[in-house]
Amino acid sequence: MPCDFAALQAFLDGELNEKDAGAVRRHLAACPACRRELSRLKLLWLELEQPQDVDLPPELPFLRQQVVARAGTARKKAERAAGPGLWEAQRLAWQPVLAAASYVPGSRQLGRLARTTGRGLPKLVRGGLAVAGVLSRKGRGKK
Repeated sequence: MPCDFAALQAFLDGELNEKDAGAVRRHLAACPACRRELSRLKLLWLELEQPQDVDLPPELPFLRQQVVARAGTARKKAERAAGPGLWEAQRLAWQPVLAAASYVPGSRQLGRLARTTGRGLPKLVRGGLAVAGVLSRKGRGKK
């Protein structure tokens, strides 16, 4: 059977007898162009069947708001029941380290300490403090 787009439309509408419909099915099994055309016709048919002007009920925004609120509540309950997530577990794991790091003196405090004791800091520590100072100034927007 040669490609016949009118026969495809008749096949889609159910207007063909069993013999012709079987011939179209066999042709569709072997012809990708006709399968594409049939898919296009089906999509067009579905689009034409869709109602265009639908009046939305006035309570729709309120119902949407209720559904969103209930979904959020259900999600929070599920999260609480499942335990802490990955990021919450990471935050809890790093909390002691961050608390301990807050007691380590910063670059300015170490510099002041070195000047008040009268002893200089080793070159490696001074270099690290200089880099830390530059980075901290950049983080605060200074150059």
